[in-house]
Amino acid sequence: MDDKHKKIEMPKKQVKNARYHSLGLFKKFLDGLGFGTGFGISFSVIWYISAYLIYPNLIEAQIEEGFKTPSNVSVETNPSDTAISIPQSFQSGKRFHELPLDEQISESTVIAIARYETSQDGRMKAVIKEFLKKKEGVKIYYDVGDEHSSSSFYPEEGTSYGDGVIIFFTGSPATMKMSMTFEGDRIRSLGDIPLNLFKEKCKE
Repeated sequence: MDDKHKKIEMPKKQVKNARYHSLGLFKKFLDGLGFGTGFGISFSVIWYISAYLIYPNLIEAQIEEGFKTPSNVSVETNPSDTAISIPQSFQSGKRFHELPLDEQISESTVIAIARYETSQDGRMKAVIKEFLKKKEGVKIYYDVGDEHSSSSFYPEEGTSYGDGVIIFFTGSPATMKMSMTFEGDRIRSLGDIPLNLFKEKCKE
C-alpha cells in the first residue's frame, strides 16, 4: 500500500486530551449557566424585597412626615371650631337622596322654590320665587328673582316638566344638593305631597 492510501490515525494521547478539553468546556458552560441562573434568582429576590417591603415603608414614612407640623410653626385652634356637626347622611351611610324627607329638610341649609318661565329663545328659565328655608348665617349667592341656571332647560315637544322645581342646598356657601319638580300644588316625586304641607315642614 502506498503512502497516499495509508490511514491517518491520531495518537491516543491527543484523542484523550481532546475529550478532556471538550468535557472541560461543557463543565464551564454548566458553571456559567448556574451562575447566570443564580444571579437572576438573587436579583428577583432583591427586587421583590425592595418593591414590596422597603419602598412602601419609605413612602409611608415620608407621607407621615409630610403631615407633621414643623416645630417653627404654631397652630392656634378655636374650641368652637372643633365641634363639627356631622350630617345625618354621613352617620347613616346613605346618600342625600336616599334619606327620608324630614332628614333631607333638616340637613339642608337652604331650600328654594323656583317656577318655570318661558324666555324669548324658548328656554324654560327656573326663576327663584321664595326661600322655604334659609339657615341663619348661611351664605348663598342667589336671591328672589334670580335664575337658577342649573335648573333651566330647553323643553322637548310633547314632554311635561311640571310648573317648577324645589331646590335643596347644603353647606355654606350653599350649593345645590338635589332638586325635584312639582306640578300644580303637589310634588309628584314625594308621593303627591301637597306643596303647602311641604312648606310647613320646612318651617318646623
